[in-house]
Amino acid sequence: MVNEPFPDGETKKRRGRPSGEAKERQRQATKHIGQHVVRQSSSQKTSRSSTTNTLDDETQPGTPTRPEEAQETQETNTATPFRLFLQSIIHRDHSELARIARELDVAENTVYRWLNGNSEPRTIHLLRLPDVFPEHRAELSAIINKTFGNIINTAARGIQAIDRDIYRRVLEISAFSQDEDTRFWEVSKAIFEHALHQLDYEQRGMAVTYAKLMPPHEDGIHSLREVLMRGHAPWSIDEESKAFLGGTTLAGTAAATQRIHIWNEIDHSRNMVEIDKFEHSACAVPVIRSSQLAGILIVSSTQPDFFKENQVSQAVAEYSLMMSVAISDRDFHPSSLLHLRPMPELEWQRQHLSRIYVSRILSYASEHQTSYRDAEFWIQRQIELEFEQEARTIIKRQ
Repeated sequence: MVNEPFPDGETKKRRGRPSGEAKERQRQATKHIGQHVVRQSSSQKTSRSSTTNTLDDETQPGTPTRPEEAQETQETNTATPFRLFLQSIIHRDHSELARIARELDVAENTVYRWLNGNSEPRTIHLLRLPDVFPEHRAELSAIINKTFGNIINTAARGIQAIDRDIYRRVLEISAFSQDEDTRFWEVSKAIFEHALHQLDYEQRGMAVTYAKLMPPHEDGIHSLREVLMRGHAPWSIDEESKAFLGGTTLAGTAAATQRIHIWNEIDHSRNMVEIDKFEHSACAVPVIRSSQLAGILIVSSTQPDFFKENQVSQAVAEYSLMMSVAISDRDFHPSSLLHLRPMPELEWQRQHLSRIYVSRILSYASEHQTSYRDAEFWIQRQIELEFEQEARTIIKRQ
């Protein structure tokens, strides 16, 4: 079939690509529309970013911001005491950051955002953070309160009066014990377990220690020695290396004055008395019977203002009264015999005792053909005098 021309001389339009001029007009229109879409998309992203930037990204998993990006963000955000302290203890350690996220049950990206200053922790996480860093508990609690207001009450909370059950338990053990040693260990164990549960039911960090007077030398009693300790982390459950406590310790001060003494790092310098590794506050109470002294009951806490409330120190005093029931008459001495001497730092003592204590007892027992208990008695006296000499040497160097 032959194609015929349209009437009136019109030519039929061809299908396919547009001619050069029409093609250029179509390209320009497409470009204009595309630019408009890109600008609109960018605006929406910026809006969403500014909206979510101030929120705590607790539930947004996402890919964590890298530490290098965190540093760039830090330079544009106002640093808070909380953020600076958190950065100082994490040190951009990804494994530590992952541990924090795991213990708080949040995404790693959340912790990065706290470090960056893009968000702040929720109150529930601020309350739990000091427990994630037991070695920094006191300082971190204070910084959280400084930054966010006093949301953490580090003082004792909900401490109740000591119930009668523990009194009955102590009396029962004392009545039915077969010998004095059994009575001491069983009563002490019951008191310490009750004290830890009563005073540190949240397990925020506490140690209960009994230090007895060492036997007198010719010129009197030179020190006390830790004989029993129980604790919650960061202390061990049962401390094995028992240190000697001299006149520069809180226990020594309580023994010399035969009065309860309280120390905390908020109101007192750490240089005033010899302080144990994790202590941020402590209460020392003499164990007395008939005006004679047997030793000191010490309660140590990771919380700097734990003993601010009177009912807490009163509870420790009650436990010391119960301890007096457990102790043999021969272990009580008149206060006139006290001539407490300085002793080396507690940490140095513990490390030294862990290396030499048992081996020296066994060596003495073998050499003198005596029992372990008798050998321990004499080795303790030898070590006490050695530690006195070490302390004198240190003082002379200063």
